[in-house]
Amino acid sequence: MRIPSPLLVLTCLAPMVCAPSAAHAQSDRQDEAFVVIKAARVITLAGPEQPRGEIVLADGKIRLAGTDLEYPKSAKVIDAHGEVVMPGLILPRTRWQLPAYSRSGVHGDQGAAQEVFLEEIDFQPLLEAGFTAVCFYPAGTGVSGPAAIYRTAGRTESRAMGTAYLRITMSSPGRDKQVLRQAIDNARKEIEKVEQARKAWEEKQKKAQEEAAKKKPAEPAGKPEDEKKTEPGKEQDGKEKPKSQIPNPKSQIPNPEPAAQQKQEPEKFVPPKIDPAVQPLVDWIRDKKGPALLFELASASDLRHLDDVLERSPEIPRTLFYLERSSAADYHHVVADLGSRKTLVLAHPLLGELPYTATRYNLPAELVAAGCSLVLLPQVDAASELKYVRNRLASLVRTGLPREEALKAVTLGAAKVLGIQDRLGSIEKGKDADLIFLDGDPLAPETRVTRVMIGGEIVWEAPKRP
Repeated sequence: MRIPSPLLVLTCLAPMVCAPSAAHAQSDRQDEAFVVIKAARVITLAGPEQPRGEIVLADGKIRLAGTDLEYPKSAKVIDAHGEVVMPGLILPRTRWQLPAYSRSGVHGDQGAAQEVFLEEIDFQPLLEAGFTAVCFYPAGTGVSGPAAIYRTAGRTESRAMGTAYLRITMSSPGRDKQVLRQAIDNARKEIEKVEQARKAWEEKQKKAQEEAAKKKPAEPAGKPEDEKKTEPGKEQDGKEKPKSQIPNPKSQIPNPEPAAQQKQEPEKFVPPKIDPAVQPLVDWIRDKKGPALLFELASASDLRHLDDVLERSPEIPRTLFYLERSSAADYHHVVADLGSRKTLVLAHPLLGELPYTATRYNLPAELVAAGCSLVLLPQVDAASELKYVRNRLASLVRTGLPREEALKAVTLGAAKVLGIQDRLGSIEKGKDADLIFLDGDPLAPETRVTRVMIGGEIVWEAPKRP
């Protein structure tokens, strides 16, 4: 049954996205643009999958998802009865079509946003593979700088989504350990510089107050005892004074000083500037908060080297890692350790083998079983690899990775890495309507992306199959 009035809109009564029955609430607004998607199946990744599901969108955001929903009669309906709808894929680490270069050292202030020019990048291969958001990272080694998030299409003003993690390499300990250790030392020196400046300022203020107190004139001790009190306008003997000798009280009031001289604003402490190259580390060491820190490892031993560097810096978190060589390294030695730390781990969707054996090893499945949050991304920045990501997910699922974890690893998990999980990654009330349409199950080998929606608008459609 449909609501006949276009003034009635849906309001979800709970944060859950799936509703077994129709909603019956009215909206305070009457100018919202409603879109309703009717799909063969809706994969929300925030609840159970919905066969013959519906998604109600309002002004580019998800209002409700479920079955047999009510919506305004004036709503635009997208007929996707033969399609599966799910959140758009998110690529959390890429250099897609950015120029190659090499640099080393500490560059916490030189982010990828400085080198991204959207009009010069062809995003169509990403759209064809179902990616609605990507995160560009700055190249180089050491503390290479903050990454930057962008939508792959949509309105120009909404494509830039801010900065993400600070990238720190630990894939070559002989080089990277010294760089990170020096960066932390420099950050501590910057903190000490500010503290010393504040201490000097406080001492200066104290000295100024003491000098001002010394210069302040002493209060008069009082009138002499033999001084007789006389009434205004009279001599001491009681006789009237001549009017010319009577002082005018108004003339004795001193001229008021300018407001600026009467009340001076207290001097404020202005701290010296922090070296921007180490500012992110300063934030963690001094304030116990800051941007996410993504540490890149090439082997299990790199984690031990990182722990060695950070042993005296417990303020710096070690909860976000990228395993660079997911199929060939000896990470199985540290999987339990990573799990005990409840880390968020980026890896490639590849099946590997245990070293010096023919035993197949599903590293992503082992990471999930150990307690890690999993994020998967293409092995290389190539169009063919982008399209093959879902097939690789299927291989991992066939050998032990739970299906939902596989799908979350390229959607909600990636959004968490970038700090945008409140906007993207799942189909929930209030999130942006960045969705993809597929002509079959996302893990089936023959399935392809048919449409891409960003901000509630279809931004790409695949050509019709003959």
